[in-house]
Amino acid sequence: MKTKITSNPNEIHINKQGLYGYDNTVYPRIVETKIKRHYPKKQSTDQAEILVITSYPPRECGIATYSQDLIAAIRNKFSESLSMKVCALESGHQKYDYPEEVKYKLDTSEVTSYLNLARTINDDANVQLVLIQHEFGLFKEQEMAFLQLLYEVSKPIVIVFHTVLPKPDQRLRSEVKSIAAACRSVVVMTNTSANILMYDYGVSTQKIRVIPHGTHLVAHVDEKILKEKYNLIGRKVLSTFGLLSSGKSLETTIEALPAIVEHCPEAIFLIIGKTHPEVVKNEGE
Repeated sequence: MKTKITSNPNEIHINKQGLYGYDNTVYPRIVETKIKRHYPKKQSTDQAEILVITSYPPRECGIATYSQDLIAAIRNKFSESLSMKVCALESGHQKYDYPEEVKYKLDTSEVTSYLNLARTINDDANVQLVLIQHEFGLFKEQEMAFLQLLYEVSKPIVIVFHTVLPKPDQRLRSEVKSIAAACRSVVVMTNTSANILMYDYGVSTQKIRVIPHGTHLVAHVDEKILKEKYNLIGRKVLSTFGLLSSGKSLETTIEALPAIVEHCPEAIFLIIGKTHPEVVKNEGE
């Protein structure tokens, strides 16, 4: 039986030891249920489905395009044995015209939207696995409701951590451990992230899987041609790309550049990308 977070503590038995021994002074409403909820299930079809909970194009977001590529690759390889559908993440006023694979939407700013989605998933017999693309900013408006969703869903959950922060404070450590405890498997994209989860957060090594991010296959162009095109002949090029925000920590590289240039005067740092639309909306350029 999964542990869940409830808004009605009078109907439950509180787990005095905390969730799997975690600190309930940080998440005091993580509790054990007396009765497991049962939802009526729709008739299953022969083909199993994976439901991917993620931001999704046309929303401008790195995770959105990552998920679209991932789904296309899985469909290309396994279309005869399983199907993919998407629950797109939105926030309040955001509305998008999605492609056909988007069957559900989750308003990340609204508590009831999380609970309704959990019931929908439990009611759908075709959904055999739930895959969640996680970034803290996606669920920051309703962190507790997101945890509630994880513990209400009765299907196996795989979560992909796109950000793993080292040296967490007590609250962040408890939050990540609670998320990991609710999931069948945790996917990260580097061995460094896996080690941080194990040693800084205490997540079991058996639960963690490392799957590198990958990138699009692109036609190879000779380096000399590119450097000539962009007036970079004779330069040592460092670069980063993608939507820009303060979370990218670009200042770390910028602060290191004087020492780099001292040893390698021909070095140049290219920052390729535009400001993340959410950052523009909330903070400006």
